Amino acid sequence: MASKTKTGLLPIVLLAAVVLVAVPEARNEVLGLIDGAAGGTELVGEGETQFLVAASAASEVHKCAPAQGLADQQCDDLKFVILDAAKMPFIARNISTAWQAGHPGVLTKDRTAEAVNRRKVCLPSFPRKHGGQCDEFPFASTRQGGAGAQEQEVPARENQCQGGTLSRRYVAAGIGDGDDFLVVITHPDKIAQGPFQGVDIAEDQSWCG
Repeated sequence: MASKTKTGLLPIVLLAAVVLVAVPEARNEVLGLIDGAAGGTELVGEGETQFLVAASAASEVHKCAPAQGLADQQCDDLKFVILDAAKMPFIARNISTAWQAGHPGVLTKDRTAEAVNRRKVCLPSFPRKHGGQCDEFPFASTRQGGAGAQEQEVPARENQCQGGTLSRRYVAAGIGDGDDFLVVITHPDKIAQGPFQGVDIAEDQSWCG
């Protein structure tokens, strides 16, 4: 019986392999699920140029010298969207803990999905116990956003800072619908160590660019 079972599975395995090779969308989705299942974060670089990425995306930044990738805000053809934990410690906490839970570090911009995504996350019923706002990751403006995104309460200033930073970066870097980009957190030592309790603890509350 065991022999028959293995023989019966062989065509299925071969078919799956052919699909993964022949259909890029299927391959990317399966590999994304595998990456996401691992979860975790990784520190890249040293000193002032050190930054944090999702462990599943670390191989993308190791293709380049960390300091140069950060300066160029990209590695090879993959653009970076950089969020500064010194300005957004609770936003950075939401993103980094989402990575630890298995959410991806490389996202795909998709404005066409944004309206639908926003109807599935940060609903009016989301508890705002400390007068803050709801932040979601992955971003609603991406293909990975929407149902299943991680939600946490953050200061209103941080939420506005992130929205402005993201919008400007999309334009400045020419990140269009269907383009992948890597989310990067700078000043990772400034990430909030616990949930938002009603106080904006950011060391740098200057204009977000």
